[in-house]
Amino acid sequence: MLRSFLPRILVAGLFAGSMAGFAQVTPGDGSSAESALQVKARLVVLDVTVVDRNGNFVSNLDRSKFHIVEDKTPQTIRNFDPPSGHQMPIASQGVALVHSTADLPKIGNAPVNVLVIDELNTPFMQIGYAQQMMERYLKQQPEVLPVPTLFIAAGNSRIAMLHDFTQSRADLIASVHKHVTDQDFEFMVATLHGGRQGATGGMSRTLGALLQLADSMRGITGRKNVIWVGTGYKRAMDSITFSSSDEGKTADIVRMVTNKLLDAHITLYTIDPSGPVAPTKQQAAPVGSPLDTDDASDETGLSPNMHFESFAYSTGGRVLFGRNDIETEIKETTTEGSMYYTLAYSPTTPSDADRKYRKIKVTVDDPSLRVVTRDGYFGARGRVETVVANTEKSQPRGVRFDLVSAARTTMVYTGLHSDAVRTRDGYLLRVKANDLRWDGREDGSRISEITAIGVCYNAKGKELGQHAAELKEELDAKDVVGPESRGGLAFPMPLPAGTTRVRLVLRDAATGNMGSVNWTP
Repeated sequence: MLRSFLPRILVAGLFAGSMAGFAQVTPGDGSSAESALQVKARLVVLDVTVVDRNGNFVSNLDRSKFHIVEDKTPQTIRNFDPPSGHQMPIASQGVALVHSTADLPKIGNAPVNVLVIDELNTPFMQIGYAQQMMERYLKQQPEVLPVPTLFIAAGNSRIAMLHDFTQSRADLIASVHKHVTDQDFEFMVATLHGGRQGATGGMSRTLGALLQLADSMRGITGRKNVIWVGTGYKRAMDSITFSSSDEGKTADIVRMVTNKLLDAHITLYTIDPSGPVAPTKQQAAPVGSPLDTDDASDETGLSPNMHFESFAYSTGGRVLFGRNDIETEIKETTTEGSMYYTLAYSPTTPSDADRKYRKIKVTVDDPSLRVVTRDGYFGARGRVETVVANTEKSQPRGVRFDLVSAARTTMVYTGLHSDAVRTRDGYLLRVKANDLRWDGREDGSRISEITAIGVCYNAKGKELGQHAAELKEELDAKDVVGPESRGGLAFPMPLPAGTTRVRLVLRDAATGNMGSVNWTP
């Protein structure tokens, strides 16, 4: 029987190696967890698109036609799914199965689309144009969308879910009309007067938005095609004024975000709404592997491989720019994102050097065919930071970057399937046991650690207070975990007067996987 323990606020750091996604890491013999990481088990999963010389999708290849090389070493394909393995259920044609994230299990491992309007560093007029083109694209689609779609705005103050996953064209169009652009006021005024620089902190906030997308969709089975319409962080003030020490810290975050995107099975497509312009060096020449070269910095003070577009190449997506038909570009990416093979392999190399970018190349027997997939991943995984008592100012940077940000949005986080029951002094947080990482002990018992944060809001959306804690759940040696087993964790949390909504976010301390609960008193 699952037993729950009262939360314990940790004063000292509790460090756990991340095994998120395909990598499970443990400290190497005689080394610290930070200085040397050794791969215990890993499965690298690749979504692969194959087109002929005319750009037509090729769907009739079998496993024997594909070849994978990692860091120039041939790999053996362990799992193979043809394009037919990712289709929507046959009975769903013309029928809306998905009205929210909760309905996604109905479509199995079929892909989903995520439309993102980047409002942070994109000039005001270009945001308006992007919204018009997005509406035009939606009006060209059938009333019941063939692919469930999530609509997001990455704004100045937060990442906002304009509409949860749905197949309703009308509902998505309505959300475009209702949305009010959340742009940095100083940047908006500057661009209207011809200024070229973006918002202060625009790069870090854009990276935070990508991280939120990855964390929120970790538990969704199929491929996620994220279509990012905007200029990324190329105009951001912090990317222009970085010092060498800032660049090192940002490089660490870029590595973490890159792996989180891959762990979440996300393919990123970027669409620049600027219209016909001369391509930059980074746009004209696709980046092979982010952060893995010694190229000289460009005019922004960053290595060329730290540009926003590098996320598209590293996840197997594309960069689209220099055109004025955004609605056609969106259609192209959504079509491409539904037609792919899935390959998986276990790397032959037993260990990873810290921060080393492992290069991947996939080819097919026919040299006239073009293969599109992600180009690699970072071998070492970072630590998952723990919270400290109750105030945002005292939280570690990594906690503010993901947990606090997750608590300030309405996006559904799916990495931990969770719900909550109100108790006299707080909540009983219930988490699906199979979503958690359990560490075995000598007596056969097992233990899991979960970070929880709760934020209270009033009717106007103002934050009234927050509470954070590290919680532990334990299993006896005789306990059997079934498919629907849930652990219960007591989370004492007072509600300030005027609270009308509580946002609860949970994170597995070992894997970093996250879940969310929205509770109304």
